[in-house]
Amino acid sequence: MIKFLLIAAILPAVVFGQTPFRPCSGRPAPVSVNIEGCTALPCDIVSGVPLRAHATITTPVATPTVTAYLRATLFGLDLGFNIPEDLQDACAVGITGASCPLTAGQTFDYTLEYAMVLPIVGITAQVEVGLRAADGTYITCIDIDARISG
Repeated sequence: MIKFLLIAAILPAVVFGQTPFRPCSGRPAPVSVNIEGCTALPCDIVSGVPLRAHATITTPVATPTVTAYLRATLFGLDLGFNIPEDLQDACAVGITGASCPLTAGQTFDYTLEYAMVLPIVGITAQVEVGLRAADGTYITCIDIDARISG
């Protein structure tokens, strides 16, 4: 019975290419996440190689703008890595299936495509990625473990 439950839990992620993730504590999680090439944690991320991540999200709040952010930590220490300014405006770059302003309860798709150049390789970092409304309210947030290589 336990084997069946384990297979039932893992199979959808493998079949549909979804990436497992941890919701951020106390913040809304997306409906689904797919990081290309990652069906199990930790995700392998190669510094300087384009990464494509897609999420389906239902916003809990109405907002005229949406800002994307990323925070990478190692043993709780911030690695000082951020999404570049030209990719932070999710309304201009990333949101599809909707347009800003967004209304509360609206579902949309968000895609982040970006070649991260990371200052440290050969580590597994905790990466928090999310979207914020204009007033700073979290629209969505996930945590993943990322094995970073160069």
